[in-house]
Amino acid sequence: MADQNDSVLDKAESLARRILERLGSKVDAKSAGQHSLSPREVGELTSRIERVIEASLREDGRGVKRVAANRYKILFTYEETSRLTPQYMEMLAKELKASVFEYITNRRYETRGPVEVEAGSDLFAKTTVIKPLFEGEAEVEKPIEPPSKPGARGGRDQERPPGLRSVSIQSADGRSFRVELKPDSAPAYIGRASTNAIRIDDSSISRLHASIAERSNGEVVIADLGSSNGTYVNDRLLAANEARVLNPGDVIGVGDFKLSVVDIA
Repeated sequence: MADQNDSVLDKAESLARRILERLGSKVDAKSAGQHSLSPREVGELTSRIERVIEASLREDGRGVKRVAANRYKILFTYEETSRLTPQYMEMLAKELKASVFEYITNRRYETRGPVEVEAGSDLFAKTTVIKPLFEGEAEVEKPIEPPSKPGARGGRDQERPPGLRSVSIQSADGRSFRVELKPDSAPAYIGRASTNAIRIDDSSISRLHASIAERSNGEVVIADLGSSNGTYVNDRLLAANEARVLNPGDVIGVGDFKLSVVDIA
């Protein structure tokens, strides 16, 4: 099985190569190589942007966190800007725009405006700053970025950050799942895709079938994500615009599978 880090680096190398190819006639190859980010730096930047997307999600009309910011400002430090040409930064922003759009689309998030990525500089920043912006709103005062990847498990219960909810789920065939949620983080997903928190590799399950999220009031809710076979709670089908509250003892139906909510702590 391929290492996930290798996959991320391969993607970053491809993105970095496309930027240099598009620069083509504007700068010579030697100069382009000296005034560009390495594939690893591009990969780290892409990962940071994805974490910012997840951390800044807002609730849609159903109360599910799936509305992503549509504009992203990337502000490089003085040291970084001094070695990156304006042409390179312009091309980098265009390529990152395509990556951001792909990420948002693949996760089935929605935006309130067209996706835009702008690259600039912050002379006083000590590290690259990424600011998420929503259509029609002013810039946030501080960049939004969690210290670690959303969805990562915390330590013992007493070490959990405030607001963190833990949901324990068991399938009818005996498999156990545990997902942790925060009001300001991305939902946990149920589906066939390998990146889902609850992965069920079966043809009756859609790649992104349903999502489980925590509302700002602490309620844990489930919503269907336009799946082929629908999502049920206690044998009741979820409507397209519904986010239903989950409680211990509830039984979730996805495709041909039943998932029991064992505990919500």
